[in-house]
Amino acid sequence: MKRAGFTMIELIFVIVILGILAAVAVPKLAATRTDAALASAKSDIGTITQAIPAWFQGQKDARIIEGTSLDTSKWAKSTANAEEYTLKVDGVNCVTAAIWDVNDTAQSVATSDADTDDINKSNGHWSSSADGKPMLRIIKHTDADTGDVCKTLWDPNGLGVVEANITMGGRAVQW
Repeated sequence: MKRAGFTMIELIFVIVILGILAAVAVPKLAATRTDAALASAKSDIGTITQAIPAWFQGQKDARIIEGTSLDTSKWAKSTANAEEYTLKVDGVNCVTAAIWDVNDTAQSVATSDADTDDINKSNGHWSSSADGKPMLRIIKHTDADTGDVCKTLWDPNGLGVVEANITMGGRAVQW
């Protein structure tokens, strides 16, 4: 006679095997999510440091979003300054990218408010600097030491992202 179904022992073995697989797979999936966030953040920073100076050279446009295709759901625009965006990962502010006027003694972030002359609001052309070249700054956010992804991003033994001041000629500069 042919039996139908499984015995209790067979079901227990299947459940044990599935439990072992789940115990191995869940941590790997969590690590994959963190690795993806790190790769995305590093890619975005690389895109900003390469694309914005190139965009400025071709268009004379000093606006970050116009020169890149950043995900604005991850990169939040500053409410105080028009050309400052902050990357937030897992609720922690990691890095800020900003266009600065290097000829301003206060070295302020560029704005496109009607009462300033840093950026022409209609086309993004830079007008404040004497040489017409603003600076792109990649800045470590003050909260960056609190999040796991941010720590790894800035850690010299991790991904090793560093703060940078980049002229729109594409050269890194020091103050």
